Amino acid sequence: MVNVERLLLIPLLAVLPSACRRQPPPPPPPVQIDAAAFSGEKALAEARGFVALGPRTAGSAGGAAAANYLDGRLRAMGLDPGIDVFRDATPEGDKTFRNVSVEFPGAGTGVVVLASHYDTKAGIAGNFVGANDSGSSTAVLLALAAVLKQNPPLRRTVVLAFLDGEECLLDYGPKDGLHGSRRLLARMRSSGQARHVAAFILLDMIGDRHLAVTIPANSTPWLASLAFEAARAEQARLHFSLSRGPVLDDHVPFLEAGIPAVDLIDFEYGSAPGRNDYWHTPQDTVDKLSPESLQIVGRVALRMLNALSR
Repeated sequence: MVNVERLLLIPLLAVLPSACRRQPPPPPPPVQIDAAAFSGEKALAEARGFVALGPRTAGSAGGAAAANYLDGRLRAMGLDPGIDVFRDATPEGDKTFRNVSVEFPGAGTGVVVLASHYDTKAGIAGNFVGANDSGSSTAVLLALAAVLKQNPPLRRTVVLAFLDGEECLLDYGPKDGLHGSRRLLARMRSSGQARHVAAFILLDMIGDRHLAVTIPANSTPWLASLAFEAARAEQARLHFSLSRGPVLDDHVPFLEAGIPAVDLIDFEYGSAPGRNDYWHTPQDTVDKLSPESLQIVGRVALRMLNALSR
């Protein structure tokens, strides 16, 4: 006779050991950096120090001094940046350019590049120091470097890139302007890192008191949406809008390479809202910068880094 109770008990006993095994703990939540860690006043202090160097035209002694200054500031934070010195053709012949970058390795996979150009426009009469274009965005990156250094790593590797040669000498083209961004992309392709880049975020002219960031139409839509979400979380959504037209800036080489990219730029920089009469003039001085504007953009950028690492 078959013992029915025994047959029923065998599969039950077979299940019991697996039910008693310890389940692996759930993965820890991704690191998120408090946006309040970014200070507009500290960014303004960085801008003052950087702009005091004077004109930083690409290929000049001032440009080389600016690259060395950025390298020194990052090293003073305990970081290990690098200066990529390269030659590139221009309408005035080959010139020497210098990109400065620093990497914050992530706890997981993927890369986010946060970039600013640091050179000033050549050929402008007077003492053009470019406090807003490009001192403001460069200062925000320096302040972000200090925040990233003081916090645990995000899931994605973050590369802060200070780019040379964004400004053109005559007219933008294959041999005029965007030298630093094209070089960075080429190096990332050569190393294989480019295929891991999840996003390229560019900051440009973001220190104006009348902050009006207009994201150009030639930005990746989902990254633009991410910027709007970050601005809303920062209660600064009214300072951000979408432009109907494209802008030729350092994000373009990455866009053309199929890498998601967005340009956070305020192209209204002048004596009144809607005007641009300070742009590329000696009136672009550090007294025109606002710590509140620097803080808004710095915290929005930090929130975007957080979101991209979730």
